[in-house]
Amino acid sequence: MKQDRIKWNEKFRNEDYPEEPAGPVKRFYHLASGKKALDIAAGKGRNTVFLSRMGFSVDAVDISDVGLAGFAGRDPKINAICADLDNFDIPPGRYDLILNIKFLNRRLFPSIQEGLKPGGILIFHTLMVSDRVRKTQEHNREYLLRKNELLHAFLGMRVVYYEENSGTGARHSDETATLVGIRE
Repeated sequence: MKQDRIKWNEKFRNEDYPEEPAGPVKRFYHLASGKKALDIAAGKGRNTVFLSRMGFSVDAVDISDVGLAGFAGRDPKINAICADLDNFDIPPGRYDLILNIKFLNRRLFPSIQEGLKPGGILIFHTLMVSDRVRKTQEHNREYLLRKNELLHAFLGMRVVYYEENSGTGARHSDETATLVGIRE
């Protein structure tokens, strides 16, 4: 945990990250019928801040205290939680909306679904293994989805949107999977 926090603190200090919310968040957040959200691996808070502006009360979880410090305390609707997601437990039946953007911890799959209230919305968008990734060592493949893996992991939900995008850019980070599902 300590090594992960050090790594992410350094990244958030030294690298630029987008400030705009992720496309799937902007496109699908309105499907949530209530206003309690969880942002898993919130990073520097681009999606958390967007949701709070849209009236959501957001639990934003990240291992990096540097990332969280950029937005924690700015809005009383944001509850910043500094925690290692390897050890974090999502409370069952608490959330109307759960975001998992550009993060992968397969251990969380069951508790993500259980963390949603009936009718709750999951927006999951992250990187995939691809032919380009196989040729590089830029990412640990443990943190990349395989084809159709996300779809299969959440078959218990009513899927309202699913896409695997191979992208057109030179970087593998263009290759993503997006799932939007409703807990029944």
